[in-house]
Amino acid sequence: MAIAIGWPFSVSPLASAKTESELAQTAVAKKVIVIDPGHGGIDGGASGGGLLEKDLTLDLAKRIRSDLTQAGYQVLMTRETDTDASQLFPSKLSSRHKRDLQNRLDFIRKAQAVGALMIHMNSSNNPGDRGPIVFYFTESEAGKELAQQIQNAVNRVAGSTQRPLPRRNFFVLRHSPCATVLIEVGFLTNHDDASRLRTVVYRDRMAKAIAESAANALRETPTPPPFVKQNKTKGALEKQ
Repeated sequence: MAIAIGWPFSVSPLASAKTESELAQTAVAKKVIVIDPGHGGIDGGASGGGLLEKDLTLDLAKRIRSDLTQAGYQVLMTRETDTDASQLFPSKLSSRHKRDLQNRLDFIRKAQAVGALMIHMNSSNNPGDRGPIVFYFTESEAGKELAQQIQNAVNRVAGSTQRPLPRRNFFVLRHSPCATVLIEVGFLTNHDDASRLRTVVYRDRMAKAIAESAANALRETPTPPPFVKQNKTKGALEKQ
């Protein structure tokens, strides 16, 4: 986790000698980005090519965290081991899946994050479907901008031409108080995507692309005030 450093009130000779990169890191040192590795525990997620979604999302999340930390952000992860989020906070919701979703959302809220990256892997009945896809909440301009920057970056790594897609009914995207995107990094049901995701080199390149684009997109975003929870989101989740 990055050390919080306050912005200097005046520029000393020592401060003026700092590089632009060091000054940029100082400016964002107190900002939090949440990374949410999808699935975990009994929920393996998608599978294909001998790969399991929950394992890949955790691996990528840790790589992204490392790069964002170097960029000066504080990074919090909803999980750091092979567990889901259903037991993260006390909850009266009726199913494990609903508790898992609600707790991931509450984690983002409690963190007062400037942005959140939900990491997932895709699957399809059509083995020709390939490439990363970034989703954002339809009515979030900040989410749209974050999604576009990340989509451009991951397309360059994957050699794909996907576009970011708006969604209205993704629960966490809809209720998150900050710019939040869900990144489907690739299709495990596609031979080329699965073959690439199996390699450390490709996962590292993809993580760097996500981290760098997110760091740039969120650099000027102010830290939100403490979130005041209302009961309507619980009701909305119960109806899903």
